[in-house]
Amino acid sequence: MIHYHKGKYSPEGVTLDPAQPAFRYGAGFFETICYNGSRVCHLDLHLDRLFHALRAHSIPHAGEDFPRVIDQLLDRNGLIGKPARINVFYPVEEPEARAVVLAASYEAKPYKAYRLCRCSDHHVSSLNVHKTTSYMFFHLAMKQARARGFDDAALTDTGENLLESTTGALLFSGEEGFVEPDTEWKLPSVALGLARSVLDVSARPVHVDDLPRHRHAYILNSMIGMRPVVAIGETAFVPDEEASRRVTELVLEEAV
Repeated sequence: MIHYHKGKYSPEGVTLDPAQPAFRYGAGFFETICYNGSRVCHLDLHLDRLFHALRAHSIPHAGEDFPRVIDQLLDRNGLIGKPARINVFYPVEEPEARAVVLAASYEAKPYKAYRLCRCSDHHVSSLNVHKTTSYMFFHLAMKQARARGFDDAALTDTGENLLESTTGALLFSGEEGFVEPDTEWKLPSVALGLARSVLDVSARPVHVDDLPRHRHAYILNSMIGMRPVVAIGETAFVPDEEASRRVTELVLEEAV
């Protein structure tokens, strides 16, 4: 894979100084962006979120011409016209953070329905509102979920209120309409933000005991759009393909 770092395109690995925070602590921020085979989806929204995180933590950083860099990476990796995952990383190093940009092939699963287990651990932090490269909690929760035969894990706070999954936002619907978990401990989702433009979504706490009150559940991220969740733990949901299709078309900027 050819990547971009410090003005160069290279198939070699990225070198990190072991004395710097990126190596020592996994310190950094990142975004994952969909290339649908013809366009890079909502790049501006992802960069806004990324740069907000860097500014919020007073991290000096260098900018890049990201549209040009991404176009070059797609071309050099033979990905023009093919679905791909774009990652923009900012490892924290002194005197300033410099972007690492990757482009990799991505196999979409547009008809997949998701089964989630409940993660038994809790991860409540103000950093949850940013996409950090200090990702061990989420990585282990996903690894444990897949070892048990699930697609992902639903995360909760210490009061057993739903937050999100390890890979995306959660949304529910039923007699009360569309409901997203109201919490300060989850990532502001680009996909869920787009969903709000076509769905009437209210925000309120969703306790695990409240799950049976909802008929439908969904998982959202920038690579899958919005897909049905058919189970969280022992609670089953009815797949809602129509709402999922509407939001997915918007998130992935294509008809599906």
